[in-house]
Amino acid sequence: MEFLKMHTEIYTYLDNDEAGKKATEQIKSSGILVHNHSTKFADYKDLNDYLCGKKTTPVQKKSKGRKM
Repeated sequence: MEFLKMHTEIYTYLDNDEAGKKATEQIKSSGILVHNHSTKFADYKDLNDYLCGKKTTPVQKKSKGRKM
């Protein structure tokens, strides 16, 4: 955070998960102007998946038992 506090504004491209959202909020709460760009790839887990074209899909439950 000390490094970030040396800046008046930053652009973030953090993951679209709980950790990414938490980190963005923590940065904002320190008084730094945050330009959150993770909304540009909201349908993806992270920037890398967006660039690779891997959309987030619902987690499929594994069936218990034998396959027939």
